[in-house]
Amino acid sequence: MTFVKQVRAAIEMAKTSGISPTMERMLNFAHARIHDRRRRIQFRRLRLQEPLVRDILGCQMKLDPSHRGLDRDLLLDGIREPIATGYIMRMLNSNDVVLEVGANLGYYALIEARMCQKVYAVEPHPGNYQRLEENVALNDFTNIDTFNLAFGSVEGEIPMQCSLLSNWHSCRDVEHGAKNTIAVPCTRIDTFSNQHGYPTFIKMDVEGFELEVLKGAVETLNKVRCVFLELHGDVLKVEEIREVIDLLTKAGLQPSLVAQYDRPGMARTYPVSHIANIYNGDRGTYELFFLRK
Repeated sequence: MTFVKQVRAAIEMAKTSGISPTMERMLNFAHARIHDRRRRIQFRRLRLQEPLVRDILGCQMKLDPSHRGLDRDLLLDGIREPIATGYIMRMLNSNDVVLEVGANLGYYALIEARMCQKVYAVEPHPGNYQRLEENVALNDFTNIDTFNLAFGSVEGEIPMQCSLLSNWHSCRDVEHGAKNTIAVPCTRIDTFSNQHGYPTFIKMDVEGFELEVLKGAVETLNKVRCVFLELHGDVLKVEEIREVIDLLTKAGLQPSLVAQYDRPGMARTYPVSHIANIYNGDRGTYELFFLRK
């Protein structure tokens, strides 16, 4: 997210949550930017240039050091989002069927496949999807099915804004034919579930498209036991954040973990009661787990 958008989100947050929490959020954002600069220096010292296969938590992944974002994080740390990763590893069991919404390069899908019955890894971006298939092929899993499509509230095609970072492509507020956009096939999670069977666990990271995805998953949400999503509060409007949380809680799911800045050296968790702050206008980006009690 650009600095200008961060400032706009902060102004809106100040109107709903007050000056003190807004200042705390901006200070945390500045700290994260400084942390990222230090990590870029650390990565340059590795002097990696060519793509290479690395063992990531017991799975083989082909990573490209020329790609900023997920590739470099994994090459530097050997793990991504340690709080979320650990929680998923504790939560999953051998009977689970996981729906990966925005599977990217397959980091989570590979971890999940070691522990559960089935993984449906869904990734809309063609380049990411090709790399997802390559990483699945590097391992011996037979319980991962991959799909090159997006989820949303409609059936058909939707535009996707492409980013230089593999984990920043987004279908939110994109016009057909705009610069750096592609058209991707789209379906609803409920349609997918009716065709392939209902998942027990949904994990989603869709860069601000959370509400549209969940609008297409109302039936499925009533059947799953756990949902993990990255909530991009700095992109979503306050009323959209509230609608996301309402869709989950009305389906009988309750917050079980709230995390932020989930990276080595910065990760933090909050009491689940912090969900009220998010509902009332906290515009940060959070990792949220919802569990059927």
